[in-house]
Amino acid sequence: MKSETVKNAIAANLAALQETLAVSMSRAAEAHEAMKAGEQNQAIGTVIGLDTELENALALYRAAIALHQGGR
Repeated sequence: MKSETVKNAIAANLAALQETLAVSMSRAAEAHEAMKAGEQNQAIGTVIGLDTELENALALYRAAIALHQGGR
């Protein structure tokens, strides 16, 4: 059975992943709305930096998986 420390670390990573993806989703939705309003510059400005957020999300995901698999 996994230690409580590992379980807590997995839970923390998944909570951070959820928050990161929620922010990313919100930014993408805002950009989409800007495009529908014909505001291309605003749309692109809204999503600039999204790649970093998504890389952070991937890192959180990988950390949670690695922690889960660590006991195997």
